[in-house]
Amino acid sequence: MDTFAFLAKFIREGGQWAYPILTASAFAVAVTIERSVFLYIHCRINAKELLTQITKMVRAGDIEKARKVCTKMKNPLAIICECALYHFQQQETDQEIQNAVDEVGLRELPKIQRRTHYLSLFANISTLLGLLGTIFGMQESFSALATADPSQKATLLAKGIAMAMNTTALGLVVAVPCMVMYSILGAKTNTIIEEIDESSVRLLNFMFSQRRQ
Repeated sequence: MDTFAFLAKFIREGGQWAYPILTASAFAVAVTIERSVFLYIHCRINAKELLTQITKMVRAGDIEKARKVCTKMKNPLAIICECALYHFQQQETDQEIQNAVDEVGLRELPKIQRRTHYLSLFANISTLLGLLGTIFGMQESFSALATADPSQKATLLAKGIAMAMNTTALGLVVAVPCMVMYSILGAKTNTIIEEIDESSVRLLNFMFSQRRQ
């Protein structure tokens, strides 16, 4: 209870600027959870194992079974592979297959990159709101020194300084984790996209070589 009471007092002394910072932190937490689930669970796949399965089935002439394997997975790489297999099954030209895969990639890859950049935005907003709180808190302190009743100066000065310091601290407390998660999720996003690019190219090259044989 002492911890919660301290936090409540800390936020209350931060004044009106503490609440927008807390709102930004709530949105940041929501984005972090949603992106983490999508990137680490929905997009989780062993690309090497999937390609091994697909190539064995294609060599055996069982393209329909390979498509079903991809359909069950329902993640970006599997969707792109299923598209390539479908158009290969339709005996389309190499260029038509490539165009179809590119089209699906343009639809699926942005889903991987979606919303992660908001974490950087929330970090900047929190820092700037903390700075605004600092400015208004110092302004309140100087105003108290200039115009307040002598008996109230110490109280008003302490209130202004508390607002200045608390909003700065709160802004940084929100901004630092946001930037950390932005870097982690951004790196994971790049890894997934690179894996998809590499795997799709390998699959296309394999199918094209099978056709020439």
